[in-house]
Amino acid sequence: SAHPAPDPANRPPAPRGRADCRGSTAVEMALVLPVLLLFIMGIIDVANMMRISLGMQHAVRMGVAMAASGQGVDTDTRSVSLIETEVRSELTALSEQVEQGAVVTVSSWPGSVSSGDGTAGNLGGPCDTVEVRVDYDYPTLAAFNAAMGLFGGSVPLTIPLSRSEKRLNEPWASCN
Repeated sequence: SAHPAPDPANRPPAPRGRADCRGSTAVEMALVLPVLLLFIMGIIDVANMMRISLGMQHAVRMGVAMAASGQGVDTDTRSVSLIETEVRSELTALSEQVEQGAVVTVSSWPGSVSSGDGTAGNLGGPCDTVEVRVDYDYPTLAAFNAAMGLFGGSVPLTIPLSRSEKRLNEPWASCN
């Protein structure tokens, strides 16, 4: 009893080859990769901006603590430039670009009421309110801006960051 030979016309179609899968995978990757890279660049840029913002807050705290303590009153060296130097030395830890691009301002108000503009460039006296403020224009990643342009969107070239803190000066002399 011999088996009949298989009929080639009734054979099922051959499975697709690996070359076909590679081509579709390459097309999918070409579509997804730019979006994935844009997403990753955005995460990196936002994380760096948050790092700088937190570093600015730390610098402001150190500066206002020094200003409110009355440091330098005894030796007559208490000055706005001393506070600015302290803040800038803290900003240097972030980067030289941040330290050079930051604008540090010191203002004071008489007593504990700090409404209005205050007196710029003044540390105030005992029991006055002092504020240290840092403003910095954060430059977004150029590659991120270019990629956003490809998708029709845009991001400002710089994002303004501002941190400030107010404290009541310590009573190193009588508060009148």
